[in-house]
Amino acid sequence: MFQRSATGDQHLPRGVVVASYETYDQAQAAVAKVSGAEAEVKGLAIIGNDLKLVERIVGRLTWGKVALQGAMRGLGFGAFIGLVYLLLVPEAMASLLLFPLLGLAFGILLGVTSHAMIRRKRDFASVQQVLAARYDVIAPQETAGKAMHIIGQRTGGAVAAPAEPQDAQQQPPAPPLG
Repeated sequence: MFQRSATGDQHLPRGVVVASYETYDQAQAAVAKVSGAEAEVKGLAIIGNDLKLVERIVGRLTWGKVALQGAMRGLGFGAFIGLVYLLLVPEAMASLLLFPLLGLAFGILLGVTSHAMIRRKRDFASVQQVLAARYDVIAPQETAGKAMHIIGQRTGGAVAAPAEPQDAQQQPPAPPLG
């Protein structure tokens, strides 16, 4: 479930990419794995990269489909209003039938009217979604190594650059030959 940051921060999280996945579910499972190991999860983030808007066409809109969809929406809304009215005015039993029928009629009317206005531009039904090409799990610098180890992206801690031997740092450079 999506929760807004407690601080209201609207900036991209900073840190180390500890893992990358093709699906959101895989990235979420990686964060759950870190949480299950009772490691620090505060500061972890899942970032979707290379976002694409995908619109999948599910069918053609006909007058009959538009009227039926409007009728169903109106019927549901009318039944809800009728039940609320019945709770407020218990002696109004007719509201159980009247409001759903009024909602049905208005739903059909609104559905057909709105379809008539956009018919030439859009005569199909679709579903839109935003997808990412890659999902990165980001961790703060302090906890990145442990998160990588738990997720299984790497087996040890951070690899340090080899240090110069102490003797080499204290000796003066050799004079040139020749």
